Amino acid sequence: MLTLFHTTASNETMFRSLLAEMGPEIPSRHILAADLLDRATAQGRVTADIAVEVKDRMRAALDDGAKMLLCTCSTLGTCADELHDPRVLRIDRAMARQATAQGGRVLVAACVASTIEPTVKLLRECTPPVATETQIETLLMADLWPHFQAGDRTLYWQGIAERLRERAAGYDCIVLAQASMAGAADLLNDLPVPVLSSPKIGLEAAIKSYRNLR
Repeated sequence: MLTLFHTTASNETMFRSLLAEMGPEIPSRHILAADLLDRATAQGRVTADIAVEVKDRMRAALDDGAKMLLCTCSTLGTCADELHDPRVLRIDRAMARQATAQGGRVLVAACVASTIEPTVKLLRECTPPVATETQIETLLMADLWPHFQAGDRTLYWQGIAERLRERAAGYDCIVLAQASMAGAADLLNDLPVPVLSSPKIGLEAAIKSYRNLR
């Protein structure tokens, strides 16, 4: 069984749909732990006590029959890594590898402050030694997050797209740090630089890993 660990209900809906399209034969289970993201957002980071609870819940899911667990929340991604369990993956790792493959200037865009540190850390880890130096800059758009919380995803994605159009010049790649931001990428197809979002890239990598376990 592939267990997906979510922190927003809309991400659960999105990943249910993606998995039905990309890996319909894979048995799956979805765990929603919205309280963990709410606490991290309120603190501005994943505190030590939050990290302990995240890892406890992930271990419980593994003990309850998960063949593989995919963390779809970038804020909690470092917690997934800290389990040091090959069965535990994070949704944004494949995206980070793609973003840093060629080096250059990478802009990390986020709407929740607690997502920035784990995303930047991951990008630095994923930069290959043979790549040219990767310069990472960040853009926090915290004022747009309430649109997502209110369920107005169209306004949320439009706001993200507008900000990124203003900042795109001079970058070699733009990374949408949160899975919830993926809809904005569809509004930026005409930009001369790639705008990467994690859901499809990360789920494709997870499905490949899951199938290889058999």
